[in-house]
Amino acid sequence: MDIVYIYAIIASSIFVCLSLKHCLSFLAQWKSLLSVIYHRHLVLPCVIHRHRFCGPWTRAGVLLSLLCAFLNIFSIFFGIGSWNESGSRAGKLSLINLIFPMSAIHLSYSADILGIALSTCQKIHRITGWTALALMSFHISMTVQARGFTFSLRELPNLFAILAAISLLIMIITSNRWFRQWSYEIFLRGHQFLAGFCVYSTWQHLKSSRSRLYLLIALGLLGLNLLLQLTTLLYRNGLFARRGSPRAIVTFSTNKAENSGLLVNAIHIRISLPRPIRVEPGQYINIWMPSVSLWSWTQSHPFTVVSWSKDAQNSIELLVQPCSGLTADLCRYAPDAAGSSLSFLALFTGPHGLSEDVGRYETILVLASGSGIAAVIPYLKKTIYGYNTCTSQARRLHLVWQVESIDKMTPALAMLNNLLKDDIMDDGYILHISIYVRYGLEQNIFAVGRHKRVRIYREVPNYRAIISLETSGDLIKRLPNTCDQRGDTLVMISATDSLRDHVRDTIRENFHKGVRISEQEYQPIMESGLDQCSKTRIKSDSTNDTRHSEWDELTLVGSNEKASRMQKKSTY
Repeated sequence: MDIVYIYAIIASSIFVCLSLKHCLSFLAQWKSLLSVIYHRHLVLPCVIHRHRFCGPWTRAGVLLSLLCAFLNIFSIFFGIGSWNESGSRAGKLSLINLIFPMSAIHLSYSADILGIALSTCQKIHRITGWTALALMSFHISMTVQARGFTFSLRELPNLFAILAAISLLIMIITSNRWFRQWSYEIFLRGHQFLAGFCVYSTWQHLKSSRSRLYLLIALGLLGLNLLLQLTTLLYRNGLFARRGSPRAIVTFSTNKAENSGLLVNAIHIRISLPRPIRVEPGQYINIWMPSVSLWSWTQSHPFTVVSWSKDAQNSIELLVQPCSGLTADLCRYAPDAAGSSLSFLALFTGPHGLSEDVGRYETILVLASGSGIAAVIPYLKKTIYGYNTCTSQARRLHLVWQVESIDKMTPALAMLNNLLKDDIMDDGYILHISIYVRYGLEQNIFAVGRHKRVRIYREVPNYRAIISLETSGDLIKRLPNTCDQRGDTLVMISATDSLRDHVRDTIRENFHKGVRISEQEYQPIMESGLDQCSKTRIKSDSTNDTRHSEWDELTLVGSNEKASRMQKKSTY
């Protein structure tokens, strides 16, 4: 090539890069406006609201599904010469769509590699699975039609094609929310078994090595992911480390049951690590404790990490709500561990998940119901640390926690105590806590502590009024005669399904005011009495109960015994 042309190409490339840089800086000025339009009109509105077995389907999710369907239909029928050719294309497209679902055993790793939320990864997994089933069904139909509606199952390729389609159909049907909640362990292992059987049947159906190329790609990605997972697992769990394997120190938060037994409110797990790891707020780990029960070696469970530190941690803490499976097996040890702790071998993977950048918001409103408090405590810690070190723009932090009864408060109150103790920098007191208790209080409202930063209500919170008040910016003290521009507001939520839907609708109405919503990876299941929202005005924050002024806010509850004394003294 002539040297003149080379010079012209290089010079032109420089000017093109400079022009692109200017265009990107221009588009960055419109980033905020585009984000508001995108979230307000695509992400937050629902086309189909949440139902028992499906939903919610947002406009963005529906458009993504329609786009996927359009691209596949266009690829099937573009430039075809016959229906038989379209059926052949559908079979290949089905294999292409199966590459993503078959390339990883756990979606947590896929989400981490792609840098997306687990819920987004699950939606992609679901869409590609449905698309692959539809394409496979079309492929089989066109093949049967091309053969004159004769399809002998005595021929092994035909038999394996039907078996692959049936296994894929069963996987999709059993992925319903009801099956997952009924027994997640059985669902997960059954789903993985059916996926392996589908791959095997598809491999046996395909005759040529060229047709098997897409399966080889999926299996190659699966092998690469497994190798990466195994390497990370062995390293973080103490391979060649001198501190041994991780141990899980388990303690229980219990109350006396009506039948004179123990009622476990929460399980506290502290995992000692052979190597320190850095965990960001909102992240979770998958934990495997093989010695808990006979079948616990077949189970691994995700748990949100409640501890946070700016440095790498030598131990991580979990706050677990007893449910079924592994947690139910752990609860059987509660009578033997009264007042003490138990130790189990524990291997883990992670941390997984994304973390929200809370440092760029002026007001942070944290909404939690029941066990959802575990997902937001690390964010509270990080926000207070950022305020104390002047590395965050936060000026107000408000936690609204809705619980069913007083007993449900006990497991997390020690952590809230620590948050209140940390929030004393220059008497700033940015943290305010509102606890709404449905049962167990005789008073409607009372404040705790000298500074009245903790308020306990006997009512259902009016989230619409709370969000409107926090987003107004009126609760932040500003200097007079200064240009103090109001910053953005972040609404972080870890609550039941209906509460999240209600908050999303409210946020959509206030999105133009610089309000953003962040839904955590962990969301608690439905709890009795927590799926309600008040439609009345919230009570004024000036309502106090002077009988509790002698209780310092830093000692809201220090132990179960003190909680009992406080309950008697304050009549709740």
